[in-house]
This record gives sequence, structure tokens and C-alpha cells, in this order.
Amino acid sequence: MNLQNIEKALELDFVTIRYSPDQKMFWGNWRGNIPSKPLREAMHFASQFIMDNEVELVMVDYTFMLPPSLQDQNWIATHSAAILQHSKLKRVANVMGSDIFQQISIETINEIAYKFPLPFKSRDFMFRDDAQEWLFNTDS
Repeated sequence: MNLQNIEKALELDFVTIRYSPDQKMFWGNWRGNIPSKPLREAMHFASQFIMDNEVELVMVDYTFMLPPSLQDQNWIATHSAAILQHSKLKRVANVMGSDIFQQISIETINEIAYKFPLPFKSRDFMFRDDAQEWLFNTDS
């Protein structure tokens, strides 16, 4: 895959978001222990950015992110799903870290979010290459 025209949409200590308008693809790279307020602000920004730019493919790397609180997990799931249920998203690939608590927190967010009628498929991966391959595989 050869991506060109990649723009940085957001750069903070705990998150980097990049976007390729040509591919309609969004990458989020989250890291560290993120306090509630900045986490929620960044998640709102990401969800709104996906809507505003008619993003179709998302890869989110949680490899170095510590699990958010249960309250934040619930807020992220319901707030993001309320916005993204109206999106053009087709696929979301989550790259997980090896921390079981982090994996459980992402699963919890997904379980809550999928109570909304979301237009996309979502899968969890341990490796970025596998996630990227699935995102661009039109056969599955």
C-alpha cells in the first residue's frame, strides 16, 4: 500500500492523528495515561473529524495507551457512537497492546458502542500490518 498526501490532524502528548484524504483513511495513535478531560476532548475531536471528512477507514493504535477509567470508557462509547452512527465509516481496525486490562477496556467500549446502529465493521489486531491488510481487503 502506498499512501500519499498524509496530513497531521492533531498532535498532543498523548495522541497523534493523521489523515489521508486520498484514501479516506484516519490513523489514531494513543499513548500513556490520559486524564479524563483531555481524553474526552480528543475523542470528540476524532469522532467529529471522521464525520466532517467523510472518513471510511480507521486504524487506531492503542499499543502504548493505559486503560481509561470505566466512566471514560462509557462516555467514549456512547458519545463517539452517537456521532459515528451517521458516518461514512466502513471499517475500524484496533491495534491492541499486550496489557489484558487495556484489551478489556477497548472491548468494553466496543460492546457499549455497538448498542447503536453503527455502519462499520470493527476488528481487533495485535499487529499493525494485519490491521492494515484487513482495512484494504475488499474480499472480507
